[in-house]
Amino acid sequence: MNALSTLTVDPTALALAFVAGLAAGAGFFLVLRRNTDLFAGGRIGLAIAMQVARFAVLVPVLVLAARQGAGPLLAAALGVLIARRVVVGRVRRRSAAMLPDGGQSS
Repeated sequence: MNALSTLTVDPTALALAFVAGLAAGAGFFLVLRRNTDLFAGGRIGLAIAMQVARFAVLVPVLVLAARQGAGPLLAAALGVLIARRVVVGRVRRRSAAMLPDGGQSS
């Protein structure tokens, strides 16, 4: 068996893993604000349950990608990282816009 043939990855698997990572990551980080509000509001039991649920969705996506190989795992992880950047950036812009000076003093 040629060593290079073991490194080839199906582009469809990469694309599916990326989209799955993007979707799971977006959900993971979109729910983070609500999760934080629950912790801050003293609703610890519900906050912990939500925290567990967030990971219960993200981890299987990454495990399934890992079972397909390193390429799909990296693609899924890239999707999660991009989702994080998009969600956190949107929340920052929205929060800055709510400041009295529109977030211009930073």
